[in-house]
Amino acid sequence: MPMTPEKERAANYETIAALTGDRERAYRLAMALPDPDKPLYDAASVLAETIGREAGEISRLRAAIGEAFASERIDTRILFPESPLFPREMGERFPVIYAAGDLSLLKGRRVAFLGMPKPSMQGRSDAAEALSWFISEDVAVMLTLDDGIPIFALDRTLKNGGKAIAILSGPLSKCASEAEAEMQGRVYASGLLLSVFPPSQRIERWLVMVRNSFMASISESAFLAEEKDGGPSWSVFDKVLTSGGRAMLSASMLDVPSYSWARKRTESGALTCSSAKDLRRLVPRAFAAADVPDLFS
Repeated sequence: MPMTPEKERAANYETIAALTGDRERAYRLAMALPDPDKPLYDAASVLAETIGREAGEISRLRAAIGEAFASERIDTRILFPESPLFPREMGERFPVIYAAGDLSLLKGRRVAFLGMPKPSMQGRSDAAEALSWFISEDVAVMLTLDDGIPIFALDRTLKNGGKAIAILSGPLSKCASEAEAEMQGRVYASGLLLSVFPPSQRIERWLVMVRNSFMASISESAFLAEEKDGGPSWSVFDKVLTSGGRAMLSASMLDVPSYSWARKRTESGALTCSSAKDLRRLVPRAFAAADVPDLFS
């Protein structure tokens, strides 16, 4: 696809980020270029002095990254902090977000939907009940493509006409497996794909940690259907909770003796869900209204 101004800017940013390892600084430097929406080649010498790298190295990397952007086949929108649809970030900062699909899903209510790779029957039941409520209330669910509850919930949401946002652990145009490619295609057709990884990024296992930080950052609420102590879902759940967001877990987890982390989280402010009506506390109709103190309570 042709290099639009937004792709040129993103390619400049990704070049600097790859060389500095600092996303926020990279975006500030990219925006300080004479023309942020054009290739940075003319400014490579000045940039080299600023970041302590060679101009030739910068130009070569920018050419490779630009080529990856130009050859991308999926219709991609790039969101920058000044974009109207750029989601509020409550934790770690990600100044460039890649999106494909229905961008209107970023306008409404959404919740990070979490769960373990090998759930129990109770965990699947709790997930299904919560999903039914989110779908009926027109709340978009943000999910990963991981096995277990995430992929179960994503499939169920799509089949029942719900709003699905898939948070990817790689570029929009790359998949780790055929099964993942099939699911990404389904979400692209009727939902939204989000990623913080450019088309030049290789898929690697450690990217999952970055994906989880991004997911937590744009989540004002999170629902955890089931997770064992130390399981991967806690990394997102805990970041939402500590950043001031609403975090809720299934009350059935408190009945499992080995799930000590769930009980500790309720002591730290996590909400519990015993029935679907409790989910109104997690995703109220209007966050602003919900945050106003009730003078008559």
